[in-house]
Amino acid sequence: MGYVEFGLRVFLAGVFAVAAGGKRGTAGRQEFVAATGRLLPSRFAGTARPVATVVRWLEWAIVLLLVVGGAGAVAGFALVLLSSIGFGLAIVAALRRGEAAPCRCFGASSAPLSRVHVARNVLLALAALAGAWLAPGGVAAIPVAPGLGVAGVLVALVAGAVAAALMVRLDEVVDLFGAASTPGAPPR
Repeated sequence: MGYVEFGLRVFLAGVFAVAAGGKRGTAGRQEFVAATGRLLPSRFAGTARPVATVVRWLEWAIVLLLVVGGAGAVAGFALVLLSSIGFGLAIVAALRRGEAAPCRCFGASSAPLSRVHVARNVLLALAALAGAWLAPGGVAAIPVAPGLGVAGVLVALVAGAVAAALMVRLDEVVDLFGAASTPGAPPR
């Protein structure tokens, strides 16, 4: 079970590191602040900048906690769960208001908000639940062998990194397969 928990930590830390890193620089921060303002209810639109700042720091905190492991990983999994639920609900509310501007979750993007973004947050929340369940000292408190083998760690590391890359590029993956399966869609 230690390998799965480690792979989930790599996966989620990778996703949140790319998300936090995509908001670097003046242009990245400004685009994310604007996107945050579109996600917030209109009565909170004036709080977009501080909310965006908190989100960026939260993403970096998640990465740090997941990298540290142990009790920090359990806290990191909990923050991923809470933030994914919050982001998902904000996206659902924005979609209900008819908002279709690009999501700036991972920096510059032309993909408009959609159910794909909600699904991504559901998958992140499920991964966080599984990680919290499997983490030493976590919900299940399953004893884990103290030493993980090098081969198992490498497999978990690669699997987590590949899953993170796919999650970060989910818009493009869905677009690629969606266009390929749509009759009459222009070739790419």
